[in-house]
Amino acid sequence: MRKFWSIAISLALVFSTLVTVSTTAHAQSSFNITEDADIAAKIKAFADIKALFTDNTDLKAVQEFYVAQFQTDAKRIDDTIKPNDPKIDENISFVLDNAIKGNLNVNQAKQAVDKGLQWYFYFNMRDLISKKVRPALTNEDYATAKTEFNKVVQIYEGVIQSTVAKRDGTYKLDMVGILKGTIEQLLKDLDDKNANDFNVHRQVLDKTIIKTYALAAFTYATNIPTKPAADQPAAMTEGYFFYLPVYTYLRGGSTEDANYILNVFASGDAGQVDKDKMQAAMQRTMIGKVSEYVTNAFTKLSEGDLQGARGYAMEGNMFLSTQEVFFTKEEYAAAASYAQQFADAINKSDLAGAKSASFQMLKYLVVKDGVQLKVSEKAYKVDGQEHTATSAPFINKKTSRTLVPVRLITDAINAEVSFDNKTKTVIIVKDGKTTQLKVGSDKVVQDGKLNETITLDQPVVIEKGSSFIPLRAVVELFGKAVFYEKGEIIILR
Repeated sequence: MRKFWSIAISLALVFSTLVTVSTTAHAQSSFNITEDADIAAKIKAFADIKALFTDNTDLKAVQEFYVAQFQTDAKRIDDTIKPNDPKIDENISFVLDNAIKGNLNVNQAKQAVDKGLQWYFYFNMRDLISKKVRPALTNEDYATAKTEFNKVVQIYEGVIQSTVAKRDGTYKLDMVGILKGTIEQLLKDLDDKNANDFNVHRQVLDKTIIKTYALAAFTYATNIPTKPAADQPAAMTEGYFFYLPVYTYLRGGSTEDANYILNVFASGDAGQVDKDKMQAAMQRTMIGKVSEYVTNAFTKLSEGDLQGARGYAMEGNMFLSTQEVFFTKEEYAAAASYAQQFADAINKSDLAGAKSASFQMLKYLVVKDGVQLKVSEKAYKVDGQEHTATSAPFINKKTSRTLVPVRLITDAINAEVSFDNKTKTVIIVKDGKTTQLKVGSDKVVQDGKLNETITLDQPVVIEKGSSFIPLRAVVELFGKAVFYEKGEIIILR
């Protein structure tokens, strides 16, 4: 199992960048599974409803078929989605209703049904793993786990794989091949009754599908501005429905950026599509997810939870892989090599090694979204752009804490800062929240109230006319992730 752990990461992060051959050979791949009749019927119904779109489409017939074959189960899946998040049935039904009324065109309805039901099937896969496979593994009921996972594989082959293959063709990747090897290993994990490795390897399956739909949405962000005006409404709808399955994941990396992408597609206005802005926003969401999962892996490992750390490390590395097409091959190969070292160190319970390797990996991300600075140096970078501070970070020899200039940090995160000389108080305003830090105090006052849950690990100090706060406060006060390696500092969202 340990051998595949390395191979899976390498394939997902490195090998796909070097593949330029067609993935057609994988299209007919099959697995040694027992198919489920109900799943087979749903897959057939998916093909049947798409066939209803012809040169003379009867939209009411399409709607009736959708209601009869899919709506009830789509609503069941929707019940597992958070209340304020986009729902499958609401979105498909909205487009069908408005197409029937003449407010939207037939091609928009076609894309809503096709991509909306792919969303339904993908969330069905997730639901089966979450509600059926994993509980069965917990109860050591491996036969049930295998039966339920067979359904996941059946859905993937019957519905999702063709979309993966299209993205492979567009970007010269081999996600179909990676998923083939991953599914074969997951089936072996079940045969070996190895729940720990199954829970790690399933992240490759899930995150590669996320990568597929994110790249599909990005494809439309790229192509929509160049399409004829008559084709743009359907393309906007297609991009919107490709993005919806991954929206809530990416929102966890950057709410502002994820919402920006969603709102552009939801507007239906092709004039709002700016490929460069959409790419930058999408990559920021992905960088946020890498940062989150790397930090979580450290936490789990420090708590002695190796399996939890392995899972988070795999998720972090897979969200690195989602950005593959945004790097040069050389950049991606280098980042992937450090990601491999990070995963290997986690697997060995080597926290120091994991922190060192991941720091080198994160250097390839911080140039797109984040802050780089060094102890004792005034020069720093924000999103790869060079700046010079009036004061340099330093290490307080008495407390052994790294202190950073307040002005440098607030400039880097687009916050406003002022200093009340009478009360010796630093005042920081960010996203409508006012934070007050008094020199010589470790207390934090936010919006006029003492924050009883956050205390600075050393008081604010004044050095050579500049105020300094402990580096850890950047995490606690502004929700940033901080990574430190031999005097170098990286700050990510």
